[in-house]
Amino acid sequence: MKLYICADMEGATGVVHRNDILDEGGEAYRSGCRMLTGDINAVIEGAISNGVREVVISEGHSHMRNVLLEQLHPAARLIRGPASWENKPLCQIQGLDSSFDLAFFVGFHSRAGTPKGLLAHTWAGAIVHEITLQGKPVGETAINAAICGSFGVPVALVTGAEDVCREARADLPEVEVISVKKNLGWNIAECWGPAATGPRLRSAAELAVQRFKQGHFEPWQPAGPFVAELETHRREMADKMALVPGLERIGERRLRVVHGEVTVALSTLWRGVTEAFKEPADWLK
Repeated sequence: MKLYICADMEGATGVVHRNDILDEGGEAYRSGCRMLTGDINAVIEGAISNGVREVVISEGHSHMRNVLLEQLHPAARLIRGPASWENKPLCQIQGLDSSFDLAFFVGFHSRAGTPKGLLAHTWAGAIVHEITLQGKPVGETAINAAICGSFGVPVALVTGAEDVCREARADLPEVEVISVKKNLGWNIAECWGPAATGPRLRSAAELAVQRFKQGHFEPWQPAGPFVAELETHRREMADKMALVPGLERIGERRLRVVHGEVTVALSTLWRGVTEAFKEPADWLK
């Protein structure tokens, strides 16, 4: 069996604060990288104990170079590199194809607007107020599950805080979930240490693979055409996004894309987000 892992960081063991997830050279960030790598290794151990033979990981957080390669499980290969649209047109998903049997989402967080959501956001908290797909608000779990589903790959496991576990079950009722912390607010949670979360993650991954072999998961493949909308925090952000071909301005801060393929619709939104981050050269200001 061939396993695809998409790894974010906000939902890793012990991570609760922006200092834990941003590359500022401090010990908090280095600890966050160790916690994330440990969570990934734990689910890999559980998966290979139940028959998985090949593992590919796509980093999905910030500059996407947070997993400690020197500590990574030897069964895995890691896709590293920044998430510019040209580099990763599907944002957190890269290297996925129909040869994979199943997918895990490790270290995930809840979507923007989640009440008491721990480090909650969708794609880019500085830009995105809300994303909807087929009229329903979605976070990174549903977005990436739709992309995986377009390749025929089901999502079998989601790990993170309790809030993303609830979100994942609402979006993907059959998915296996495991909470590594109880969120109490935006940057506060009741956390277990890695000595406790490691065995739980291994067991959850083993169970997810077992359930997959029993036929419990199906790729999430909502019917098209796909209508994806994104609302920015500010008007000038939408101004930049509106320059992207395929994005229609439908409000002061809201844009829409309609396409028969979900990957194209979501990639177009992501291209818009990356454009919104760009600043003109000094001589143009």
